[in-house]
Amino acid sequence: MYDFSIMRIAIGALMVFTVFPVRQYARNWMAVKLGDDTPEKEGKLTLNPFAHADLFGIIFMILIGFGWGRSATINPSNFKCKNKKLGMLAVSFAGPVSNLLFAFIMSFLYVLAGYLRWGHTALQIISYIMILNLNLALFLLLPVPGFDGGDILMQFLPAKFLWKIAPYLRYISLGLILLILFGPLRGVIGIAVQYVAYFLLNISDLICSLFFR
Repeated sequence: MYDFSIMRIAIGALMVFTVFPVRQYARNWMAVKLGDDTPEKEGKLTLNPFAHADLFGIIFMILIGFGWGRSATINPSNFKCKNKKLGMLAVSFAGPVSNLLFAFIMSFLYVLAGYLRWGHTALQIISYIMILNLNLALFLLLPVPGFDGGDILMQFLPAKFLWKIAPYLRYISLGLILLILFGPLRGVIGIAVQYVAYFLLNISDLICSLFFR
């Protein structure tokens, strides 16, 4: 069952207006640095959350902890690097990396809060923000067309195959999203999130222990 507590919904809304813009900005910034000015022309090289808002992505993020924003159009042909596929991989990984960095910061704050004996509510909020960031990073790394993972997969598929499946990408995306949200893949993501969170917390504890012996 889903937890629709007021605090979790409020944190989900906070994520929409903080984390989403950061991850989309990271992706667009990488594209611009590689030579594609399309995100700038579309007005998406910004931290303004409304520039990246997607209605269904926001609803899903607030209610169940998975969601997405509206990405800028990326044109790899504008990249200055010779290997366009490598450039697109860098763009695709920029968003999830920003989420992982955000999650690491939250894990550090969580451990630090324990050393400083912050209240239970503060620990709960910090831990949930960390988990949401990990959910977002791993969710969008799945090989779904339109997600970061889908963009990564596209770089390794033959052009002829891509042309054949292009008309069906919308239906493929919808089917995979439903499978992820309501099928066994949701549990797999949850397990992966737990392992990554455990790793980040251990690293953070190691760092904090150097200062609180």
